[in-house]
Parts: sequence; structure tokens; C-alpha cells
Amino acid sequence: MACDLSAGQEEPWRRLLQELSEAGRKEKEEFAECRGRLGISVESVWLVPTKPRGGGLTVVYLEAEDPERVLRELALSDAPFDLGYRTQMRKLFGFDPARLGRAASGELLYAWRDDAQSEPEASKST
Repeated sequence: MACDLSAGQEEPWRRLLQELSEAGRKEKEEFAECRGRLGISVESVWLVPTKPRGGGLTVVYLEAEDPERVLRELALSDAPFDLGYRTQMRKLFGFDPARLGRAASGELLYAWRDDAQSEPEASKST
């Protein structure tokens, strides 16, 4: 997912992510439980600066077997963590997972992976 991030949104977005990074054990368990329930195995967030005075493009990368299910369940969940996350996303970006539907899945145009990097050392010997 990619969302435009205005200069005024950058600091609140950074604070939210910092809170996630520095969360206590209970909050980290809630986050892990949420992601596990939704079927998310990997989540990464980038900020690509595009504006000289702050802001840019925030890119959220998720790996899940069924991304549309993730959005659907996130939109309908009444779990406290999900409600808070959804509220923050709506406040910062106007992002509502219930309204994305299939558009969120996008279209993969190009991908590359160096499979040799993942081979065990023993199989690389000659």
C-alpha cells in the first residue's frame, strides 16, 4: 500500500511507528496477535521523501496469503488494537480498509529475487 504523506502528517506518522517500535510487551503481543490473526507474516514501512519541506510517500509492505481478507477483516474487527490502528490510519491518511476492496491488491509489474542467496552453503560447493 502506498499513501501520500503531507509534511504535517509526517511527524504524527513517525510517532505512531515509534510507539509501535518501543511498545511494551503487552502491546507487542497484541500487535503480533493481530498480525497472526490476519495472516500477515511480514510488515515493513518506508517513507520515500518527495517534498523538500517534509512529507512524501509512505509505503507499507505486507506479506499475507490473502491480502483482500486482511483488509476485509481489519475493516470489520472490533479488537482494541485494530480499532486504534484503523482510527490512526483514517486520521492520518483518510485510509479506510473497508473502501479499498480489490484496488489494494494492485498489479505486480516486476519482481526479482536472488534465489542463490537463499541456498544453503553446502549446496554451493563444487
